[in-house]
Amino acid sequence: METKEYLQRLIEISSKKLSLMDEIMMFTKTQNEVIKDKRFEEVDLLIKERQKRMDAVDKFDEQFVVYSSRLKEMAGVTSFEELPNDEFPGLPELKGIVESIHERIIQIKELDDENTNLVKIEMQNTRNDITNTNAHKRATGAYYPPSNTTSYYFDKKK
Repeated sequence: METKEYLQRLIEISSKKLSLMDEIMMFTKTQNEVIKDKRFEEVDLLIKERQKRMDAVDKFDEQFVVYSSRLKEMAGVTSFEELPNDEFPGLPELKGIVESIHERIIQIKELDDENTNLVKIEMQNTRNDITNTNAHKRATGAYYPPSNTTSYYFDKKK
């Protein structure tokens, strides 16, 4: 393969990865809405669908590493920054896509952190509710002990 073919393949991989990152962002936003609406039964499905996209992103990352290392070897450089844009016409496009991917990752992380905090707050509220319920049961039990009515006196007149 020539350097142009490697570069074109890297652009294709990065474009597909960006598309998947957009889908992950969509799932993360939906997850945020579901958590805010307290529809927790839907969260699991969203997480599974999101994980499928993340696994696909991992595969594209592996391919990217292979093609980028070959391109760097052919060009005799250690970084894409060292490649001249005029010799590699698709390089600015690749850099733009990679920058978009990084921006999307930052957005996803911020929203994911918000989702995590929302879930932690909801778990704490649930934990408090359980603690209050248990305390109420203990207090009720103290005022109204369970009645064990057993006969202490037997009829001995038989």
